[in-house]
Amino acid sequence: MKAVVMRKYGAPDVLELINLDRPIINNNQVLVEVYASSINPIDWKMRKGMLKLFMRKKLPCVLGGDIAGRILEVGKNVQFFRVGDEVFGKVDILKNGAYAEYVATTADHLALKPQKMSFEQAATLPLAGLTALQALRDMGKIKKGKNVLINGCSGGVGSFAVQIAKAFGSNVVGVCSPRNFEYAKELGADRLINYQSESITDEHKEFDILFDVIGNLEFGKIKHILHRGGVYITTLPSFNILILGSIYNIINSRKMKKIFVQENKKDLELLADFVDAGLIKTHIDKSYDIANVAEAHQYSESGRVVGKLSLKIAE
Repeated sequence: MKAVVMRKYGAPDVLELINLDRPIINNNQVLVEVYASSINPIDWKMRKGMLKLFMRKKLPCVLGGDIAGRILEVGKNVQFFRVGDEVFGKVDILKNGAYAEYVATTADHLALKPQKMSFEQAATLPLAGLTALQALRDMGKIKKGKNVLINGCSGGVGSFAVQIAKAFGSNVVGVCSPRNFEYAKELGADRLINYQSESITDEHKEFDILFDVIGNLEFGKIKHILHRGGVYITTLPSFNILILGSIYNIINSRKMKKIFVQENKKDLELLADFVDAGLIKTHIDKSYDIANVAEAHQYSESGRVVGKLSLKIAE
């Protein structure tokens, strides 16, 4: 099978398209013929070695966390799926990789593909959608009437976060560049902040949830815009969040947390329900063939992506 392999850390040109043996499943796995994947910032951060302290993956390896495709084989202990099912999901990126024609994965990391999405669209949803959902619902305790600020509302995780927050009935303020204002409004943002000319620290409105998708805000400088009992959630691991945060959160009413996304079948099913109910959509900024994955990484690193980047694995 064709797969993109990384043998060492470095620039995008360390990604090699080669032939590997098709994986063999165990009794608790399914084999998925992958039609599409997507590019997430965590992919190129792992490629560059930026996350070695937090997420060490044995080299050589296959990167990528999102898959959408069709089930070819089912392990004898698997109850939920049959051969031929159209599925999407998130693989464990430390044990597996999605930039490949075939992926063997645990069945509870998958769900049936949303009916209203193509494979390419569905492949853009799992990692970013799960991150947004679990951050807002599980860490932020989001509910109707909550005030939410999303820093980076026009990217992958941010665009899903806006839509999920609105699906829960919350009020959303988004932060992005003015060129993406119309897109953010289409997603449902109630108000927008131009980070190029406005400062989040000048906000007088107090928020229940501040979701820092970009990971460039210092908690000490923005905690004053959180309600008592409010929570700051970031996607970026740091010493302050991981070590000091656990101590700080014991003695302070305003909390700071790091989201570690979890593969979860029920959450994938909820995202699929949101899609089919018209509450969530995806925007594919650019689509790349698997042979052009290095180019896709370069564009993702530029920080200019609006919505998601898809990776076509097979027809």
